[in-house]
Amino acid sequence: METLDIFFVSMVFLIYFAATFTSMRQKILAKAEELFMQYGIKSITMDDVAKALGMSKKTLYQYVDDKNDLVKQTITHHLTEMDALCEQVFTSENNAILQMLKIAKMMNDMHQEVNPGALFDLKKYHTETYQFFTYHKENAIQNQVVKNLNLGIQQGLYRQNINVEITAGFYIALVMECVSSEHQLLSKMPFASKYAELVRYNMHSLCTPKGLEFINAHPDLIQFS
Repeated sequence: METLDIFFVSMVFLIYFAATFTSMRQKILAKAEELFMQYGIKSITMDDVAKALGMSKKTLYQYVDDKNDLVKQTITHHLTEMDALCEQVFTSENNAILQMLKIAKMMNDMHQEVNPGALFDLKKYHTETYQFFTYHKENAIQNQVVKNLNLGIQQGLYRQNINVEITAGFYIALVMECVSSEHQLLSKMPFASKYAELVRYNMHSLCTPKGLEFINAHPDLIQFS
């Protein structure tokens, strides 16, 4: 009986420890993401992250191995959350145009505070994580856009003769140009302005007269701020 009691107490402790560890890890990744987006990745040190969290660097290293690991975990966490949010939109909204525009609005809101050099830092200083980011972009996000395009075609909102794979690839590439700081002309423009123009361009190239009628009846859907 005593052995069972000890086993039960041990299991409860392990479950509590795992939950606490996970909660603290998520707190660390959320703060790191906030700092990276605001100031870029290169300029943020492990001391900066520890200070922002109100913990010692020694405690921070209990959750991550080094800055490379922190960047990798932060990007993975960010992509997982974005996938979940996009899936919520696809599940709750049946109209293909509204799906696309709601996700576009969500991306615009998220990128308002992003330092334009963050993606450049990721590519230059954290190559392995950038490759993972690129793989995710070219697979998970591509699949989401293809899914939306096929739905829009079925609903008569998008043109029947578009190549969904190529069109999805073009759209993702253009979005990345908006986010990137490498294009000198675009880097000087507010993200909301250039992204709204991109979304208008994309939707007008995709839509049938039925789809355009829907967009023209709801002009506020592509007004980002």
